[in-house]
Amino acid sequence: MILQDALEGVFYALLIENGVDEAKNLERKSFDDLIGELKSAGIPVPKSGTLKALNKQRVLTKHYAQVAEPTTVRVYFEAARIAIDATCKNVLGRSLQDLFIADLLAESESKDYLKSAELAIAKCLFLDALIEIRKAIFVEFEQEYSVYGWQDYDPQKKEGLVASAFRGGWRAPAWARNKDWIENYVKVPTDYIQIDQQDLRLQAMELGIHTVELQNLQRLTPVVFRTVKNAGWSVTYDASFPGNNASESNAKYCLDRAVWIVLKKQEHAGARREPSQDVPFDPPPIYIDNVIFESPSSQSKHVHVVSTGFTYTIHRIVGGFNPAEIFYEISATSDEQSEKTLLGGSKYHFKGYLLQLPERN
Repeated sequence: MILQDALEGVFYALLIENGVDEAKNLERKSFDDLIGELKSAGIPVPKSGTLKALNKQRVLTKHYAQVAEPTTVRVYFEAARIAIDATCKNVLGRSLQDLFIADLLAESESKDYLKSAELAIAKCLFLDALIEIRKAIFVEFEQEYSVYGWQDYDPQKKEGLVASAFRGGWRAPAWARNKDWIENYVKVPTDYIQIDQQDLRLQAMELGIHTVELQNLQRLTPVVFRTVKNAGWSVTYDASFPGNNASESNAKYCLDRAVWIVLKKQEHAGARREPSQDVPFDPPPIYIDNVIFESPSSQSKHVHVVSTGFTYTIHRIVGGFNPAEIFYEISATSDEQSEKTLLGGSKYHFKGYLLQLPERN
C-alpha cells in the first residue's frame, strides 16, 4: 500500500511538472489512468505491467487482507524504483535520488547554503550541515538585525539619512544601534546580531511562518555572523553542542524546516505585483498663463504661472480637496541654467498642481 501510494504521488507530481494538469483534471484519475497519461505525454513508464499488478495487489491487501509474498514485494519494489528513476530523468533530467529538497527553492544564496547542508548530511557531517542551515537563516532573516554598521555611530553627532541607511541593521533595537552600546556589549562577533523578538515574530506572522519553528532553528543550530557578503563567517556554539545536537535527526529536521521557511518567504515575495508602466502617458497640452497651485485646490497659493522657457512634466492625476476639481501633479524646470553649481542644472524649479479643465478631460 505504501509503495503504491508513493508511486502514485510521484506520477501525479511529474504530470503537474509537465503541465498536463492545465488541460486535464488529474484529481479523479486512477493509478492506471496516471500511467496512461504519462505515456500520452511522451513519458515512457518501464515495468508498467508489473506496476498495474502492484495496484491490484494493493486492493487485495487493503480490502481482503491477502498479504503478498516477500519475493513478490521485492519484484514490485524493484519495478517501482526503475519506473521512478526513468520517469524522473525524462521529466526532470535527474533521478529522484539526485534531487535535493532545496531544489524546491528559487535560485538564491540561501538555496546554495541549504544544498551544501544536504551534501554534508549525506557525508554524515552533521555539525557542518547545521552551520550551513544557519547561514541560510542569517541571509534570509538575521542579517537585518546586525548592528555591525553602527559601531562608529555617535548619536550626539548629526548624520544624513543616506549615510544612516547604508549602516543597515534597521530591524535591530534602537538602543543597540550606537557605538557605546556595541563597545560595552559586543564581546564576540556573533553578538553583533541583536534580534528584536517582537519584530521577528511579526515578520514571521506576515510571511505565514510558525514562529516556534523559526525559533527552533535558532536554538538547534550554531549562531553565525559575517560583516558583509562574501566575507568570512564567524561561528559560535556551546562546547556541548556537537555531542548533543550534531545528529542526523536534528540536521534533517532543521534542513526540512529551513527549506519550508525560506520557501514561504519566497512565495510571499512572489505574490507582490506592481502596476504596469509599459504604456507611456500622453500629456495634454499645457497652455500659457495657466496657474500652478501649491496644493490640489484652486483656493491654494499660486506657486507658478505657465510660461515659455520652462519644461513641464506631469506625474500624477490627483483628486482635489474639492471633489469637483481634478488636478495634474506637475513639476517645472527652467531652460535657464544655474551658475551657482559646478554641474549646472536648471536655475528655477517649481512643483505644484495644475487644474484639469473640463475640455481636457
